Amino acid sequence: MVAGVDPEMTVFPISIASLVLVAVMERILPYRREWNRSHGDLRTDSLYFVTQIIVGGLMAPLLGVLTIVIGGWLSELFGSSLWPVHWPVPAQVVLASVIREFFDYWAHRAMHRYDWLWRMHATHHSAKRVYWLNAIRAHPGEIAFRFSLVWVLPLAVLGVPKDVLALATVAAVVADAFQHANIAIRLGPLSWLFSVGDLHRWHHSRQRAEADSNYGNVYIFWDAVFGTRFLPRDRKPPAEVGIDGLEAFPDGFFAQWISPFRWARIKRESTGLPRS
Repeated sequence: MVAGVDPEMTVFPISIASLVLVAVMERILPYRREWNRSHGDLRTDSLYFVTQIIVGGLMAPLLGVLTIVIGGWLSELFGSSLWPVHWPVPAQVVLASVIREFFDYWAHRAMHRYDWLWRMHATHHSAKRVYWLNAIRAHPGEIAFRFSLVWVLPLAVLGVPKDVLALATVAAVVADAFQHANIAIRLGPLSWLFSVGDLHRWHHSRQRAEADSNYGNVYIFWDAVFGTRFLPRDRKPPAEVGIDGLEAFPDGFFAQWISPFRWARIKRESTGLPRS
């Protein structure tokens, strides 16, 4: 990292730069032109950007305490730090990415399987198009669960150095920006490595049988290992995305915040409504 610059401070500007790059590329090379038009979702998705910052800040003290307690216990149990600090930095970054993706794969899969977690994750799947700003549409409960406890805690407990954690995070946020990109790109063999493009568009299918796949947040290799990678060659991903049977799911920012507590009402009001 650049001398005198805290590695953690590089993540935010690179994240912003990645989003800006993707937003520009969507205008130049769109996958679906209709997805470049606002669906009345810009305000809601923009507010989720602020939400991620606030929730992450509120979770920081708790994560710090858990890291000290659990990390100290593991170090005492095994007699030393568990992280291979003697490895070359690139190798450490790869290992950190593989471990973090493993934990997030199962967290994401659980959010599709268990109703009380799906109620939060449905906010992300409620989007009517897949475009650059979808990457940050997540319920506060999901942000606390996946992006704080799952993304940060395991690596912090293992004693991953700041520079390695920052590099792994930069790689993740750049790939995540492209994951939801409305850009006409083909990955070729890289579709076995990154969960980007058509792979993630299938994950946003209205049909749960299709959406319950491709759980990798950045990479797809754990889906390949556990048999949840879905990329049919005989057809393109659906043009209509969202959640079939949940047409009454709210579009407003704060209404989505309380949606897990109004779940029965949302499902009841969705009955008989035409597909949006």
